[in-house]
Amino acid sequence: MLPKTNKNWKQVKSQLRLPWGILFLVLSVISVLIWFFSGDEQPNRLFYDEMKLMETGEENAFIHSAYYYESSKSLGKNAIAIVATMHKGAVTDLNEFVLKIVGTNSTTRLVTDARLSTEHDPDESCEYTTVLIQANTLNSMTKLEIETRDGLVPLPFSEPKRDSPRPVVFCIAPLFAAEQWQSFLMQLHVTKKFGAHLHVYMMTMLEHYYQMVRELGELGVISTQPWLSVKFSQVGKPFLEPNRNSELRNPAAAFTDCLLQYKEAAQFIGFMEIEDLLFPVNADSYYEEFEREYEGSYQISALYYQIIEQQSVKYSSPEKQSLGALLGSAQGGDAMKNGRSIVRPERYNSTWTHYSTQAESQPVYLTEQQEDPHYLNRKKISTNAFLRFKNLEYSPGETVNSTVIPMNPLSHDQPLLNEEQMKEIEDGIKETLLLPTLQDYIKRLPTEDFYSTKLKECLDNQRHGKGHCVNTKSCNLPNNDKIPCRHSDGLYHSVRVMKPYTYHYVTEYYFTRNLGCYE
Repeated sequence: MLPKTNKNWKQVKSQLRLPWGILFLVLSVISVLIWFFSGDEQPNRLFYDEMKLMETGEENAFIHSAYYYESSKSLGKNAIAIVATMHKGAVTDLNEFVLKIVGTNSTTRLVTDARLSTEHDPDESCEYTTVLIQANTLNSMTKLEIETRDGLVPLPFSEPKRDSPRPVVFCIAPLFAAEQWQSFLMQLHVTKKFGAHLHVYMMTMLEHYYQMVRELGELGVISTQPWLSVKFSQVGKPFLEPNRNSELRNPAAAFTDCLLQYKEAAQFIGFMEIEDLLFPVNADSYYEEFEREYEGSYQISALYYQIIEQQSVKYSSPEKQSLGALLGSAQGGDAMKNGRSIVRPERYNSTWTHYSTQAESQPVYLTEQQEDPHYLNRKKISTNAFLRFKNLEYSPGETVNSTVIPMNPLSHDQPLLNEEQMKEIEDGIKETLLLPTLQDYIKRLPTEDFYSTKLKECLDNQRHGKGHCVNTKSCNLPNNDKIPCRHSDGLYHSVRVMKPYTYHYVTEYYFTRNLGCYE
């Protein structure tokens, strides 16, 4: 007979022993929980392994802007659209590269794939290109981030415009070393007369020209926006200077930004320089002409107008400014290689300076039953053109009082506008020059050219070299202490160094006198 203590000991031991079935069940539950909570790690690892195969270096990406759309006719529900300037050399093909976008609201965090598409001159070899980063995320997003394998990159974002002052918006390329205020006055009042709203990007401008444009912006006559140079405050290694390796002063990025801002608000959007004038010779307004040219077609990506260069005069005295004098003294030149686009914004998500390289030849299905698609293509306008008054020369004489209405250069029996329209534009110019809040600036507007001729000569020389990246940064323009200038600036941010791209962006935009007109 065993001792009583042994019996008790055996009883305790049997209570601690777990059957093999229960042990297996516990281990299975633990395994399932581990798999459940780490279920997205394997696909995520595969994604980054796949993207890593595309990497060829470590470069930089500058974020100009990011927009969140609750609903967009072309981008879809809860859409994200980010405008960036990115070095092409960090991956084998930016158009095939995919990023992870993280959207967060009050209750949920969602990771989605973002598609990248580039816009640049197909004939040039600039190392930096405009990129649209587009994705769809969750409702009521309050936080936007880019996810990389090195961590998260938070980005500021804004909502696009809900309303447009007019159904037609003209986006003006960034004004750089700008001093030809006469061109601005002509553009402002021709545009106003025929029913478009100006959105002007301002980079560097002579002081009193800047003050005049800024004041008109505050009055709501136009919309103004600072446009900043691409800069990196922190990088991982030596890099190509981005502004020397981006086309001109990055108008493609500015135009894409403008398009995204007015995408859901405007009926038509046009992209141009401040010196490009368009007269709607086939209608009484821009809206009517553009509607007529589209003809209800779903296959037109853009109305494509050629640009015809014009030589003419300008006057140093504001009181002498006259559209009649500008047109009456004009001498026609050659048509330029590339034209200007007017678009329905629902058919364009991004654009190069002259047209979208992404929108061309995109398939269009008009019905669910349609098997073979139609394709989007530009419609070349043969009855009208933009007139470019790029190189106005100061006239020492009296104003030319032209009473002859100039003819449309593409149709010599058709006037550009009628006498009543001419008078309304002339009266509008005079009214603007008499605005009390502008008087201090108008009296001190520049009366001679300092930057314009030097900039033109530099860019013309660059264009002679085939495959060269034409840009303003390579023009060694001198600053002039006697000519005060305003320069756009802001608070630049660089996130920690990442692969394949380190991201940079700006907050707190403003204008400063400290940088001069050229840096």
